[in-house]
Amino acid sequence: MAKRESGRILGILVFLLLVAGIGVGVWYFLVYTKSPGYALNQFFAAARANDTQKVEQYIDKSGAIVGMIAAAAAMNPNMAGADPVRAIYPGYGDASLGQTQKVVIESITVEGDRAKAQVTMEVAVEGKTETIKPTYVLVKTEDGWKVHVQDTMFGSFNQFVSPRMRRAMEQQLRAVANSPMGAMAKAQLQGIRAEIEKYPEFAELLKRAGLL
Repeated sequence: MAKRESGRILGILVFLLLVAGIGVGVWYFLVYTKSPGYALNQFFAAARANDTQKVEQYIDKSGAIVGMIAAAAAMNPNMAGADPVRAIYPGYGDASLGQTQKVVIESITVEGDRAKAQVTMEVAVEGKTETIKPTYVLVKTEDGWKVHVQDTMFGSFNQFVSPRMRRAMEQQLRAVANSPMGAMAKAQLQGIRAEIEKYPEFAELLKRAGLL
């Protein structure tokens, strides 16, 4: 009798485990894979592996600032590395901006078709490990959630760009402002000033350099 009872309990436990396993599988494929957290983890994994094709699958490059950078890079071979995607994951492409050692998604909040992820990253820069805490912004598109490059990069500008790099950028931008190309650069930036002002840290850098 006791043996039969034990077999019945074991059967119930196996059934419950199967049901739980099916539930987890359904949740993973129907819920998690369509979430901003999944998209962000896929972006991180692709960037870590330098998988350009997969990185492109999980990013949204819309925005006037990113568009201007892309246009300038297309005309100037010296700007070939000026891809803001490299800045939001140090080590993607090369280690000139550092090498990401660890990424932790602390929290994600979703508001309609936009999501914000608070992230802690450990980045090795010139032999030292620095901790940064950027906010990754994701947008929901017809193809699913994607990392919005412009809002992520320029919304957390001072996290992704170290003080030393900001000083170097300011000097370079000031040189542009004082060059024969300065007037044209200022006119182009004035044309998208309203968009630049959405990102106070970046706008402040341009103002100090005399371009805005």
